[in-house]
Amino acid sequence: MPQTRKKILIFGYFGFKNRGDDLILLSLVNNLKETADITVLSKRPELTAKELSVKAVNRWNPFSVLWQILRAKSVVGGGGGLFQNKTSTRSLFYYLSIVVLSKLFFKRIVLFSQGIGPIHGKWPRYFSRMILNLADIITVRDRGSYMELKKLGLKEDSIITADAVFALDFFPFRKEKANTGKVGLALRKFHDYGYFVEELQEVRDELKNNEKISFTFYPFHLPEDNIIGGEIRIKAKLEDLLREFSTLDLVVGARYHSLLLAYALHKPFIGINVDTKIKYFCEAHEMPCLDLNKNTFKKNIKSSIIHMIGKKPEFNPEEAGKRVKDSFSLVFED
Repeated sequence: MPQTRKKILIFGYFGFKNRGDDLILLSLVNNLKETADITVLSKRPELTAKELSVKAVNRWNPFSVLWQILRAKSVVGGGGGLFQNKTSTRSLFYYLSIVVLSKLFFKRIVLFSQGIGPIHGKWPRYFSRMILNLADIITVRDRGSYMELKKLGLKEDSIITADAVFALDFFPFRKEKANTGKVGLALRKFHDYGYFVEELQEVRDELKNNEKISFTFYPFHLPEDNIIGGEIRIKAKLEDLLREFSTLDLVVGARYHSLLLAYALHKPFIGINVDTKIKYFCEAHEMPCLDLNKNTFKKNIKSSIIHMIGKKPEFNPEEAGKRVKDSFSLVFED
């Protein structure tokens, strides 16, 4: 008799037109679809269902959410920075409520490749500690997240793996031609971003004229990332985004997953230090990360681009991918 496919429910920051989280979901679906019937909680369920050929329901409909939890064997928190309140305390408590509801109905709870923190405030930290301890398994994408769990006072059995995106198959895209002087920009809004974007535009124009370097902007979260003029490439399909990135000679990013894609595709990258996770990722792989210092930013980013473009870094994303792939079995283990 054929083996019964197990039902899983995946929740996360899905359906918000954020390419980083979309890539996380693509990785989860690709690695679980052979053995599971997958349902996703999404802000735009029709779009998610169309893009990934999975069942998706409205994350804001409490009846749909409850019904899908009841049907599922495992409830999976799908990677990314879900458990933090730097961007929103409301979203933190939304994800914590999914964990509580799942535990009330005795579901297996797997928080997968999470980026934990920062969580500020006495009560958010208290409830995070109480509720995250309900999870059956927590895997985290980096040591910083592991240490944040320890600071919260959670049981010390979480597992350090890597970002879920590393479990995608990047090999077909590593064959694309590069060495064409192409720089990919992945920016976002941050404090006083207008000043730094203007400086970056000046650097772009100078290098285009003097160094034969071309720049293309890749917004990872629409519409808020649309902050710079010039050539903009919006890729509807995630595979097309990967293919485009594989043709670049350098990535300059204030978006975490733009740097992660560069690493996975063996491309050099320069981080813009708008978040500690970007700083830590650059430091871990010995790539430059530029501080937002008005006195030095323009000079540093220009010299860094000239120095880094076309470099052949010795990265090993395959090892990170193996750690993530090995951890998928935890979704169903009893």
